[in-house]
Amino acid sequence: MDSYQFTNLIALLGVLSRAADIMSTKLVSPTLALEANPLMRRLGWAGAYPSILLGLVAYWHVELGVMVIVASLLVAGSNLFRGWYSRFVGEKEVERLMIHAARQGRLRTAIAFTCGGGLCITVAGALTMWLSGPAQWGYWAGSGVAVYGLAIAGHGSAAVVRWFRKAAKLQSDASEASP
Repeated sequence: MDSYQFTNLIALLGVLSRAADIMSTKLVSPTLALEANPLMRRLGWAGAYPSILLGLVAYWHVELGVMVIVASLLVAGSNLFRGWYSRFVGEKEVERLMIHAARQGRLRTAIAFTCGGGLCITVAGALTMWLSGPAQWGYWAGSGVAVYGLAIAGHGSAAVVRWFRKAAKLQSDASEASP
């Protein structure tokens, strides 16, 4: 396979992996109530679908295309892994359960768990990058894993904060409504 065909393949896989991310999100959270990425929540599906074009980054930098593929497939896999639950229980019920959990716990603890999980994934990606070196494809695959871990920590923490804020607002509304 020549470099032109290889670049085309990476771009195609990039677009397909981004589509897998978007479609798995649509299956799990049709209203985006469970979407962790605040930007995607704000833009909605009108912003999500064009993000599929990010897979075309391979035409600019093929190695970044590999990173996009790995990160997008990890997001899609995570969505699908957890998706059965929201599909069977319902998106709104899952959100209600998350808010209920937030009412029972402490924000600091929830963020520590979320960031800890993201950090473990990021370290695995960084280790792969280090073992491979920047001239190897494993480096770019590892960078996709690391980016995924950072997204888990960042977007996951933003979602936790959102659920804690909703829980606090519900608590406040309930106390104002009480005589």
